[in-house]
Amino acid sequence: MKRLLIALLLFLAACAAPMQPEDCFEDEFYDPVDQVCYLACEDDDSCQEVEGGFGSWLGGFLDAITGSVYDLGETEEGEVLVTYSVADGNIESPTYADAMTDEEADIQEDEDQHTVMWLEFAQIIPSEQRTLVTQFGVFSDGQDETLAFVQPIDDSPTNWMLAMDPNDTRDKSELTYTLIHEFGHVLTLNDGQVPFDETAYFAEDDETIEAAEAACDGYFTGEGCAGWDSYIGRFYELFWLDIVEEHAEIDPEDADALYDFYTIYEDQFVTDYAATNPGEDIAESWTHFVLNEEPDNDSIAAQKVLFFYDFPELVALRNDILGRVYSQSRR
Repeated sequence: MKRLLIALLLFLAACAAPMQPEDCFEDEFYDPVDQVCYLACEDDDSCQEVEGGFGSWLGGFLDAITGSVYDLGETEEGEVLVTYSVADGNIESPTYADAMTDEEADIQEDEDQHTVMWLEFAQIIPSEQRTLVTQFGVFSDGQDETLAFVQPIDDSPTNWMLAMDPNDTRDKSELTYTLIHEFGHVLTLNDGQVPFDETAYFAEDDETIEAAEAACDGYFTGEGCAGWDSYIGRFYELFWLDIVEEHAEIDPEDADALYDFYTIYEDQFVTDYAATNPGEDIAESWTHFVLNEEPDNDSIAAQKVLFFYDFPELVALRNDILGRVYSQSRR
């Protein structure tokens, strides 16, 4: 079974391309908008009898990812070399930064690869959930560095850019993990959850940011003030109030200090990277919610995954994404 799992992961989205109804297996459905086949699962149990071993695949997905996908203290991304607009689910109208090396020029010219990279994301995240991702960027900071990131768009900050590095997309299991993690940021930090504070976000002085934090009756994310009724506001209230003062003493770029903090509270985090800050914690917990079975222990880390089961809309979204990821792995 382990060999089967590894083979499935290696083929995960190996050749991303629009699908046709005739490409679907008998137990799959076809989404004509996203042009993708998917397994419709109301819950994990409803998929256990699927030929091909859904249960074993789901139970081992995260185990097959060796080490941490993200590195503590790593905050730098490379310059975006190509920026596309996203329209009707497709990328178009590229604009180019100045290429400084031949390698950067080669990356810019490979539009076919850019399309494949975008489809890796578009085929696992339903179209109605990615309407806020209105730009797609291609960057490179060297192999085995940052794989992807999301950020508000400067001139339209309630919309988001997803950027990916083509040098780091070969490991399909890590790619899938990362894309679901990055989508988790959009899910929990978008303007509908956290009203965007343009003054604070673009401020160049600490005083403006500190004033916004002081005025926030909730958790200030950097993008804005998350009320207690938001996903991240509730998450912060439940899981961070007891440790936030100790965490605030750590330099966010000090990987050793962050790891020491993680080791003290290891049972509270699904990965070491989750200890970076509440935003990364909820994104990591969301990713484990999507890509793992429902936990059956009482650790705080498990409670963070179980947190998402309290929201029917997120359970439905999780099942939708999981059905798409699994269908991609079968090919």
